Amino acid sequence: MAVPGLSGSTGGVSPNNQYISKEDLNIISIQEKYAYPIDISYFVNNTCNLRCKHCYVAYGNSNNALDFSEWQNVFAQCIDLGARTFGNVGKEPTLSWPLTKKLLMYFKDKRILISDLRYGLVTNGTLLNKSKVSDLVECLPNYIDISLDGNKKTHDLIRGKGAFDKLIHNLKIVAETCLLSKIFIIYTINKATINAISEVLDIITDIGIQNILFSPYVTLNKNDELYLSDNQLCSLVGQIMENKIIDFKKYRNITIYLKNDYSTTLGTMNKLVEAKIIDLEKLHVDEYGVIFNKYNISNNTIIFNYVPFDNSYKQMIRFSHNGYVSNCYDMFFENYPERAIGNVREKSIREILEKRNVFKKEYAGCDFP
Repeated sequence: MAVPGLSGSTGGVSPNNQYISKEDLNIISIQEKYAYPIDISYFVNNTCNLRCKHCYVAYGNSNNALDFSEWQNVFAQCIDLGARTFGNVGKEPTLSWPLTKKLLMYFKDKRILISDLRYGLVTNGTLLNKSKVSDLVECLPNYIDISLDGNKKTHDLIRGKGAFDKLIHNLKIVAETCLLSKIFIIYTINKATINAISEVLDIITDIGIQNILFSPYVTLNKNDELYLSDNQLCSLVGQIMENKIIDFKKYRNITIYLKNDYSTTLGTMNKLVEAKIIDLEKLHVDEYGVIFNKYNISNNTIIFNYVPFDNSYKQMIRFSHNGYVSNCYDMFFENYPERAIGNVREKSIREILEKRNVFKKEYAGCDFP
């Protein structure tokens, strides 16, 4: 996502970053410096063992999934176009473990030749076990995003009875390996979870986990019982920055990411800019094109990403399990295949993206093949 995607942390912000001026916060300037589409998320399947209240995936087809050779061809095309970040974000990768592992090993082999290539996965964590964790150690992903929605009460409310205990048990298994520093807790902020933030930090730091990403809950229904308005989210962030919700002195070297997205949380992001929490005069950009502000509070770090333009297709693309190409937002709709811009079984990635003018001359600062 580094941080800008709708799903996943993508391993956080790269340490290789530099200051970016307000004048350079436009699509032409940024695309002259970074090869796009650079950030790829994909669904290895469209099935899950949970029925989470806040799941955004609305289309129901779970058949006709791409096999390994098809994925290999898709990813090779993306790498040739400049892609360097790959995230297996759904629907639940552990339910297709042989394929998930094989794809992770594919990226591991590619990383030998492409040192800045990074890859990982998003999981609810309930189906992890010692065998799968051993496989993950072998695959050496750059990040493992594991969803935790508050304390036991709120997590089970959203994800089902018993989900919390299974998750914490499996988190401890992963934390006992060399992958501890690769774990990112993905915490969806909504009305049910806002009061458990401090408790969750206690839970994960006791395990040894130091990275957490707060992702605002996104819904098409503003009457949703979990929905938080832009004003409520902005107020919550302000209270966090003022030490009113988190006692930062209790922790050391934790990193909190607060995710913004142009398509789904633009209102909140703009209010954070108005409040100077996102400071346009102090932005940095990392080697993957992620724009962000960074704050240090009592030996801890808070990072806000900033997305100045709609980066769908130009910076980020999503593949469904059956080959449709879209942005993340399109998956909120039952007619997802109709909203997608193409299918990799019918055309090449370049041909599909050319329909959206991704390779216009005015964006031609990169050497695409």
